[in-house]
Amino acid sequence: MLDVKKLLNDYKPINYKIWDRTGQGNNILSLFTPLEKDIWLKAYDFQDKRDDAGHVENVTCFAVKLIEYIPKANRNIVIPAAILHDTGWSQMTDTELKLFYISNWKDYEKPLRENHQKKSVEVADKILTQVKHPQEFRRDILEIISQHDTRDGFSSLEDGVVRDADKLWRYTLPHLELTLNKRNKTPEELREDVYGYFSKPKFFYSDISKEIGRIEFEHAMEIYKIRESKEDKKWE
Repeated sequence: MLDVKKLLNDYKPINYKIWDRTGQGNNILSLFTPLEKDIWLKAYDFQDKRDDAGHVENVTCFAVKLIEYIPKANRNIVIPAAILHDTGWSQMTDTELKLFYISNWKDYEKPLRENHQKKSVEVADKILTQVKHPQEFRRDILEIISQHDTRDGFSSLEDGVVRDADKLWRYTLPHLELTLNKRNKTPEELREDVYGYFSKPKFFYSDISKEIGRIEFEHAMEIYKIRESKEDKKWE
């Protein structure tokens, strides 16, 4: 059996002291191949349209990290899918986007997610064509994007890696702050929520992702508490 904690013994969580939270890609551009960088630059104007600056950069960073621990996953599929998965939100109206932050937002969640997935496939297909990404990977990339929020279970190893990377956003400091500000929850209520996903069937594809989630969330909570206590000088 895989010893996940031992495997992740040297794992380093996001260093928020130096992490650029603008979402421009400054933290990860050096990790890209030339083709991946081209996809990123073409997709940039379509990203982070849900008041979630840095979301796609965080997700793509986690995708790169997960490939290191799950090397059988095909990078030619995983990284483009991670970069392009949420581009469809750019095609939604401001009214639609604001529905996620009202008290009965769950009533609107399913059709909104389905619509953004459909539009993300359209945007992704155009960008992959523009950059001349190898056609042999196109179908798998678009299939992942088409149901990355709504599919029951996982269609492939690459699907699991991309969707785990997307879910790991929930364990980051930017998401923690966004949720506490928009949802009126306490940090401990948020902790209960995100830890609850660990026991939810088919939520995470890999136990590696679960452990990364624990590491990232505890680190994010530590930084959040330091910020709240006005002790930024303690950042490490």
